[in-house]
Amino acid sequence: MDNLSLVKSLVEKLANNLNVPVSCKIRIFPNLQDTLSYAKMLEDAGCSLLAVHGRTRDEKDGKKFRANWEAIKAVRNVVRIPVLANGNIRHIDDVHSCLEETGADGVLSADPLLENPALFAGYRTAEWGLGVAGVKEDDKLDQAELLIEYLRFCERYPVPWRIIRSHVHKLLGEWFRIQPSVREDFNKQYKLTFEFLYDLVNQLKELGVRIPLYVKDTQQAVSAN
Repeated sequence: MDNLSLVKSLVEKLANNLNVPVSCKIRIFPNLQDTLSYAKMLEDAGCSLLAVHGRTRDEKDGKKFRANWEAIKAVRNVVRIPVLANGNIRHIDDVHSCLEETGADGVLSADPLLENPALFAGYRTAEWGLGVAGVKEDDKLDQAELLIEYLRFCERYPVPWRIIRSHVHKLLGEWFRIQPSVREDFNKQYKLTFEFLYDLVNQLKELGVRIPLYVKDTQQAVSAN
């Protein structure tokens, strides 16, 4: 963002030499006009799809800084290519609100989706689900079940252990806060194994730790799929 001429040349080089569309993702500038100029420059350079994170480079903490959906809407209004909105997507209601407020063609979610892979299916984390009026107690999804499913995928389609370690932290973060000794044991593992991770899940279950995901409305969850 400090060298837009270089960004433009990179996108032009890709767009002119690849047989697949080129997509870009940006953060916004503090000044809206700078953001709009940035987006139009990328479009002119050959970008076919633009994702806009509604925070500046300095606004790293998503819990402290709310994404600027108005800026994303403004970008959507000045470019002709599809725009994806990023920021403030914690559950499925946010998806609908974001699409309505920004006019974007789709949404992205980062950390919240790592914490709750069932986000787009309508499920909420405990942070959002507990105490919400209308929550159906019989529509719970155990995050441990999602983790086991994830680990099985990793066994079939290997990924670096650092990624697995990070994802386990995201999925079981709230569980670890209740049982810090289990978290400490996990953090001490220099080399992880699938056997250790499966045992870790079983250990948490035996300790009675369960923080399920909730779906607010069954019909809404079905339509989201």
